Order: sequence, then structure tokens, then C-alpha cells
Amino acid sequence: MPTGRIVDLAAKSQEIYENELPAALIYFGERAPVNDWQELFFVAVKCLYLEFPDTINSLCSTDPTRTLFLRTNTIDMERPKKIAPIIYLETARSPKQIVKAIKIIFSRAGVRRINMQIEVYTPQIEENFYAPQVTQENFYAPQVESYQPPVQPRRTRNQKPVLHLNQSIEEMLATLDAMETYESPKNSQPVLPHAAPVGRREPQVFGNLFFMIEGTRHGPFDNEKNRYVALMQCLAELYPYQILREAGHHINSMHRLTLMKGGSYLYFREPVELPNNLFIDKDFPDRILVENERHFLERCGLFFENVMFSA
Repeated sequence: MPTGRIVDLAAKSQEIYENELPAALIYFGERAPVNDWQELFFVAVKCLYLEFPDTINSLCSTDPTRTLFLRTNTIDMERPKKIAPIIYLETARSPKQIVKAIKIIFSRAGVRRINMQIEVYTPQIEENFYAPQVTQENFYAPQVESYQPPVQPRRTRNQKPVLHLNQSIEEMLATLDAMETYESPKNSQPVLPHAAPVGRREPQVFGNLFFMIEGTRHGPFDNEKNRYVALMQCLAELYPYQILREAGHHINSMHRLTLMKGGSYLYFREPVELPNNLFIDKDFPDRILVENERHFLERCGLFFENVMFSA
């Protein structure tokens, strides 16, 4: 493992040269080897999350237009790394930006004495002994060009983001964020890629959607909130023990509680009463309501894809 000079993050200024690479992250004397700056950034933030989870959560942003290094989804992120459930780190940053971001976390956490150092080194360029030697005979010989230009991926103009019911929560959130900014062309009927040959319409995810529990079909519903309330009422009646256990525990990607018991619901924006003195808050965007539905269905041993279906 290469060794080199030590960059102390407790110093006021840290100078890192362009040709330097990190060899290890040193935190309270413990050395963790790394291969590049992106891996060092991930290891450092992952380590700090275990110690300062509230600080990391406060630095997260749901706004894709903000250039922060911590996000709650992967939309428009170049090299995301998962730090915690629904917390992602953008590792595509320069060495100076990485050092600055780490110091921001320490500053927000109120740490005065930073016990973290970075071991950097300058890689040595090894001579390639297997390269062909240039002689007088082959000096004027035509050189064979071995470089091939990279093939650019084919882009589809104004391609509509597709939401599948079998996607994970993170994938659904990223797709729904993209759908909010998508402008649909006129007189177009988007279809799923696997359904395009037969011309089937893309299934609706919000609004006019049904659900079936215990052989009973419910719906259609005018909007997502009505469907969410009806689904939670059914779950509270059919699976009271599983739903009662979730009261006061489920926090969605907006970092808000969704289900409370008794008078604790008073801070809810749009409380709705369920059986067994339970209350839910339905004041969420549609994409968050879908996330909540998937969570509570899983807690009841049901699959979101089997319960929800379109007309």
C-alpha cells in the first residue's frame, strides 16, 4: 500500500495537488485503505453517519436542482452511493470539494477538534518495457491508429419516464420526480416498452386505480388520497395487530410520521381516523402516498404489485 504525506482536516487550509491520490482515511488513529477519492468520500461520510445521523439527515435535500452532496433520491446523480435507507451520497466531486464537504459535516455536528486525516501520495509512472522500441528502420513506417472513438448512446428525444409497479421505492421516487418535470407531447399515447408491440396502454398509477384485498375489490377512486384512506381503513380492520405495531414508527422519505395512535395525531396536517383509535395523515404528494402504501402492505404480508391494479 502506497504511503505519503498526511493531510490534517483540523488545519485551517488543506492543500491537495492535482496529481495526488488518497491512500487511506485515518479517523482517531484507525487507518482505512481506499483506492480513489470517491471511495474515500463514501467511507468518510458512512463513518460520520454512524456517529452523527441527525446531522446527515439535516443535510439531505429532495430538490434535484440543488447541488448538494446528500440527497434522498438518485435523480440526476452521476455516481450515487447509498449511505442509509433513502440517503444517497454524490461521490462525483473533486478532491477539494470532498474535503470541504467532510468539514461541513463536522461543522454542522458541532465538532471543534477534528480527528480525521487523509493519507495522500503521488503515483509513480512506470515505464512500459513491452512498448515497441522506435528504431531508424521503423521511424518512417506508417503508424497504425488503434484509437477508436467511443460510441455515443442513442438518445430518444423527449422520452417519457416509465413507472413500473415492480420497481423498488427508490426507483419509484426517482421516476416520479422525473415525471413531474416531463412535458408530454401532444396527441401521444405512451406505452410500456414491453407492451409497445401489442399497443397496450401504460397502467395508471394515480387516480383511477383499484385495489383488491381478501377477494373484495375497492375503487375506482377520484384521487390518490381517497385511495390511500380507503386502503388504510381496510388494513386497520383486516390486519389490526400489524397496523397497531406501526403506529408512531413509520417515517417516509419526507421525514414525517404517517400513522399515530390517540391524541398524538394533533400535529397532522390532514388527519383521518381509522379503527382502533388510529390516525393517519393524508397530506402528502402522490408519490409519497404510493411509498406509504407499499410500506404498510409489506408489513401486512401483502405485495403491492398483487393488490394494486388498473381498470
